[in-house]
Amino acid sequence: MNKENTLSNLMQFITYALVGGSNGLINLLIINILSRLTNIYSGKTLFLFDFIAFIAYSINGYFLNRKFTFKSKDSSYFKYAGVLAISAIFNTMLFVTLTNNNIFNLSKSIWLNISKLIASITIGIITFLVNKFFVFKKQTT
Repeated sequence: MNKENTLSNLMQFITYALVGGSNGLINLLIINILSRLTNIYSGKTLFLFDFIAFIAYSINGYFLNRKFTFKSKDSSYFKYAGVLAISAIFNTMLFVTLTNNNIFNLSKSIWLNISKLIASITIGIITFLVNKFFVFKKQTT
């Protein structure tokens, strides 16, 4: 791999991480609002909270990644949302597992956010690779 290709891939990953950061903020905002409104910080209800957040951040992520990260005109939202939905399932499973096992005995609110960040970063790296090589793959002519 040449330097130009390496730099291009690095910039693409950084852009993806920035878009992911905006998605993460949307996700955390929605989860925190719903948790505070219902006083629920762990358990199966978080699946519903995460699903509601998923709808908002998947739309945001698709348009930003399509335009800025992968610069693609031929991608499908449904393909993107399908990959994101699968990653969201794994993300949510890890998130709920972590929130149910507060091994550091932190406040419920702090542990909720730390758990979400750990799950999002872990699954986000895998999802980047799937998006790069499957969803937004450049067509060769």
